[in-house]
Order: sequence, then C-alpha cells, then structure tokens
Amino acid sequence: SAITGDYGGLKMSLLYTDNMVLQRDVPLTVQGIANAGDRVTVSIADRQMKTKAGLNGKWSVTLPPLKAGGPYTLKISTDETGFQYQNVLAGEVWLCSGQSNMEFMLKQASTARADIPRAVDQQLRLYDMKARWRTNAVEWEANVLDSLNHLQYYKDTEWKNCTPATASDFSAIAYYFGKMLRDSLKVPVGLICNAVGGSPTEAWVDRASLEYQFPAILKDWTKNDFIQEWVRGRAALNIKKSANSQQRHPYEPCYLYESGIRPLEQYPIRGVIWYQGENNAARANEYIDLFPALITDWRSRWNNEFPFYWVQLANFMSPAKQPSESHWANLRDTQSKTLALPHTGQAVIIDIGEENDIHPRNKQDVGKRLALHALHNDYGYNSFVCTGPIFQSVKRIGDALEVTFNACDELLVARNKYGYLSGFAIAGADGKYQWAQAKIENNKVIVWNKEIQQPVSVRYAWGDNPNDANLYNAAGLPASPFEGHISQ
Repeated sequence: SAITGDYGGLKMSLLYTDNMVLQRDVPLTVQGIANAGDRVTVSIADRQMKTKAGLNGKWSVTLPPLKAGGPYTLKISTDETGFQYQNVLAGEVWLCSGQSNMEFMLKQASTARADIPRAVDQQLRLYDMKARWRTNAVEWEANVLDSLNHLQYYKDTEWKNCTPATASDFSAIAYYFGKMLRDSLKVPVGLICNAVGGSPTEAWVDRASLEYQFPAILKDWTKNDFIQEWVRGRAALNIKKSANSQQRHPYEPCYLYESGIRPLEQYPIRGVIWYQGENNAARANEYIDLFPALITDWRSRWNNEFPFYWVQLANFMSPAKQPSESHWANLRDTQSKTLALPHTGQAVIIDIGEENDIHPRNKQDVGKRLALHALHNDYGYNSFVCTGPIFQSVKRIGDALEVTFNACDELLVARNKYGYLSGFAIAGADGKYQWAQAKIENNKVIVWNKEIQQPVSVRYAWGDNPNDANLYNAAGLPASPFEGHISQ
C-alpha cells in the first residue's frame, strides 16, 4: 500500500454506525482511511469540510462544534464511494472501561427486575464492545489463538438505542451512570463500554508508555512477578495449546490497549469511568505507577485531559477480627493517592459490597456515585455533593489523635443508631495497630486507645472487608479508607 497508495478505499472506525452519538460543544474531529490522494468530503447538519488522504492513506477533518440534539445524517464520501450514517445525535459521550465489575450486566444487578422494563430511551445510546472469548478456566483452540495474535478479540457491534433488550446485556454501572446524566442534563448520552473480566491494568496501557515508565513488566510476562499470579495462571491455561513463543493473550501487558482502546482514539469523548483493581490488588506497589500511567497515556492519545472517575474496591471477604495488613486496603490507598492527578474522582463503595461475592449486585448506587462526580465537576451541578470525607491530616493532642478531612463542607456523621464511630485503629512508635475508640468533635475525628500513649499513626477502614466502618458525611457518602501519620 505504501508503494501503490491503494489502502482499500474509504474506511471508517467501527465506532461509526447508524445511531451513533457525537460529543457536543467541542471541535468535532472525524478521521479515517482512503487511498492516497483521494478527496474526502465530510458533512453533518450545515457543516462541511473537504480534505485529501495523505500518502499513508490517513485523513482527518475538524468540524465546528455541534449543539446537543439531532437526529442528523453524517455523510462521508470520496469520488468513488461513501457512507451515510443515519439517526446521529450530538450529546455527551463517555467511555466505560475496566474489568468484570464494569462488565457486569444490568440483568445481573439486584435492581434488574424493576429497572429493565423501564429502560426505554431513544436518546440514551449504547455501544457495547464484548469479547469473543471469555477468559474462563479453559484451554483455547488454535483458531482462537490465531485470532488473538491478529488482535481480533472483540465482537463486531454497533450503536443501539436503549431498550429493555439492549440495556439488559449492557454494563449495569454504565447504564445507571448514563441514566443519571440523562435525567439531569436532558441531552443525548452515548456510552461506550469496553470492559474485560479479570483484566489487569497493565493490559490497558500503551506499549510505549510501559517501555518508558515500567519496562520490567514487559519482560517474559507469563513468568513475571510484577504481574499478579492469578492473572499469569489463567493466561497460561488459556494459551496452553499454543506452540507460538510469542502467543498473545488479553491479559498480556498492552494487549487490550492495542485491540480495544487504540481503535477508539480521537473519537471525541467527554470522559472515562473505570472499575478495575481486583486483579492488581496483590501488587499495590506496582499499581501506584501503573494506574496513573494508564490515565496519563489515554489522555495523551486523545490529546485531551478529560475527566477520569473510578470506583474504589468494594468491601469483600471476611472482616478482620484484629487490625491486620490487607492487600485490598493497600490497593484502595493507592487508588486514593491517584487523586493527585487533576480532573479525577473516586466513588467509594466499602459500604455496598458483599462478603462472599467479588461481584456485588448493587450496581445502581455505584453508577450514581460516579455520576455525582461528573455532574458536580463537569456539568455545573455545584449543589450535588460528589464525595465523602477524604483524609487530610492528623496531629496528636495528648494521647489522642485528631484527624482532619477534606470535602467537609458537609457535616461528619457516624452512621449507626448509637452515634459512635467504628473502624478506627491507632499505633504507637512500634507500628502495632490496635482498635481504637473514636468520636466526632468540631467536625473532626478524635481517636484514642487507653493502652497506647503517644500514638503516631491512624488507620480507618483498613481491611479486606471493613464492614464496621461507619464514617459518612451528611449527604450519605462514606469516608474513604486511609492511613495517616503525625509526621504528614
């Protein structure tokens, strides 16, 4: 093709279908492939732009912004051929990604029976990228392995109106997020769901970014201790029948980026919601680099510092009888530290998980808590409280610790009928944590244990399943787990 200039004629991203949603109020970039030198015309509403495909076959135009509305017809043509996309809307477009809890379908949610029959909205559009093969505990056949090596992992799909049938199989969290945006904004909303069960963060990051920021994770990945053991084990089972030493797998670093995110690049979006972390929980020390790398990488690919909101890990597994170390607590803390990046937010859900199920069925509240961030931060709904108390600092007062929180325009609340706090532990200079008493005083939290003089550290909700943690704000949002030291 580079020699002849023949790239197979006009081609568009798979995101371009009837019923698509285009991001409103931003310069509208439309791009594709054509034969070198072909004249390309793009028109929608009263806007039209012309360009020529370059020697590499690529072309791009940027149309003036569209206001929310439609339906429009988007026309893209060369002298030889063309496409017409019907029933196109302009509105808010969000990418919804992560692992199985984002993939978790509406029909599986606890509120499915009531909500699916009401899921009728022609201005809520769904683009559902489902995997051709799930990463179950099976050995894949040769045809599957070959398709993976050609990055053919996702099923063909198209934009669809929200109906009970389409919503039922769509991400529950994404649906509830989008529905709250629709109810509040009264404009079209488009949701692109690209989530893969069991996937680790490193699979979603571009290779160049990993080579620069974390090259060690790319080496011999199926035997690499930087990657969680379960991830490596499941991948090894799936590709067991392959004789190819370079056999690819969806959990491989960069794979899901290359097969599922790169095709979406430059399609204008408002932002991203993300639910992932379970499959990096035992590697929090790596996640503290990987997760910010993912966010920064995606923003650079879109050339847009769009908002990025994620779900902190839910409570799961047995509650701790004594203060102890916890992979899940460490990962939650790492997620919280990522809030240092601009235009980010975190939905805390340590109060709505399930002890015996890594896939809690209450997805409605998760979607709503994510939507609160978008509505407050991006759409001017300043009266909406979008976050619970966030640890700010701690200092010692006598033999007690005084903890101060950000986001405390709302009053602190102890959510139980007795009005006392639980879920706190403190430690002295020896670093040995013990459960502590705690109370709210002047909208701060005072923590103490009579057996510990001169405490230096405090933890809250620090465990796999901190089900006794009950610090909230008056808006009903839970405090994020934290660890703090008086030297901070």
